[in-house]
Amino acid sequence: MIKRTFIALQAAILISLPVNAKELTLDDYVQKLAEHPQVQQILSKSDAYKELSLGTMGLPDPIFSLGVDNVPVQSNSFDEFLPTSRTIGISQKFPSYARRKAISKQQKQISYKQKTIANFTKSSLRSMLITSITKLEKVKKQQKYANKQTKYYKDLEEFFKGRLESGSSVYWRFSQVDVERSLIEQKLNNLNAERDDIEAELIRLVGEVPMLNITMLDTKNWKNAEDLYPVQIAKEDIIIAKFGLLAAEAATRHNYSISASYKQREDGANFSGEDWFSVKATVSLPIWSKWNQTPKKRAAAAKKKSAVETYDNMKLMWIKNLTSLESKKDAALNNIQVLIEKDSALKEMIASAKRTYESGETSLEMLLDAKINHLAIKSQLAQEKFKHIALVAEINSYIGE
Repeated sequence: MIKRTFIALQAAILISLPVNAKELTLDDYVQKLAEHPQVQQILSKSDAYKELSLGTMGLPDPIFSLGVDNVPVQSNSFDEFLPTSRTIGISQKFPSYARRKAISKQQKQISYKQKTIANFTKSSLRSMLITSITKLEKVKKQQKYANKQTKYYKDLEEFFKGRLESGSSVYWRFSQVDVERSLIEQKLNNLNAERDDIEAELIRLVGEVPMLNITMLDTKNWKNAEDLYPVQIAKEDIIIAKFGLLAAEAATRHNYSISASYKQREDGANFSGEDWFSVKATVSLPIWSKWNQTPKKRAAAAKKKSAVETYDNMKLMWIKNLTSLESKKDAALNNIQVLIEKDSALKEMIASAKRTYESGETSLEMLLDAKINHLAIKSQLAQEKFKHIALVAEINSYIGE
């Protein structure tokens, strides 16, 4: 009861939907998932790297300077010896364009990768939503079936009490029914806890518990491993590593700078004042590249090689994973067919047991046992239907748009 109250309070706080929220479709809820913080935080990272990509191509700020040159320390005269000058200067650095361009492209690729991760996250959330909705429906059905079984077990107990009072030796069966009923009661307790957990998960995903009933889903088609999100992300890492290598290679390129200064000199005893103007250009010399840039270039090459190997491994692993999931999905579908046939057979058995019971040919025990077994099959059927839908949703979540 406390858990349900807490979930209700969560829903009241988080729901920001219109009054007719219960009429929303699955597509409406999927669109709502696009605004989920789990997706938005990844898109924010994408925006950050996009801005970094633009900023990297810009030049560093120029440096402006003001100063005084040739101020005598021991003499109080400012008009003897070397001239004292007031200076104004400006300098600008020009880092390697090739390196800036490589880093910019790398950051732009990371931004693109983040968008792919965001799409994968949204697809995963959709799978979680479908799974949770279907699981909730499964739990509701199993609760209903378990409650009916409990009622039938009570009827059986009453039946055996009557047999005991009439002198029949049915103690062992009476005890067996008591054990079986206690197992159903335990199952109901577990189902109640499971339901609370599912409803809390739905509130986390979309802010409420959707009133939807999902029946069957179609599996998306995929031709090869490159159609899968995890493999696409691994491929993005190769491109990112490639630009990292280009940036490392470009680190041996020259960096330039230019500076200019204007000096204003006063007249002195031994010289006449005259303004000066100076210009200076500098260029870096990669004479230490063997100990600085070259090891970094080897490290970048190793990272690219690792990204390629990871990509190759991901392709093999995810082909195996999807094959396994599709096999489980097919097994669940076959189990559904088997349970449907059993369900039909038990319906006929119950009808036959009811006729023979009403005619006085059999006891109530046979009819109640048949009804209890029928409910057990229906519970298993609900489990397998949920399992099939959940597997299809999981498979679809890995397949890119």
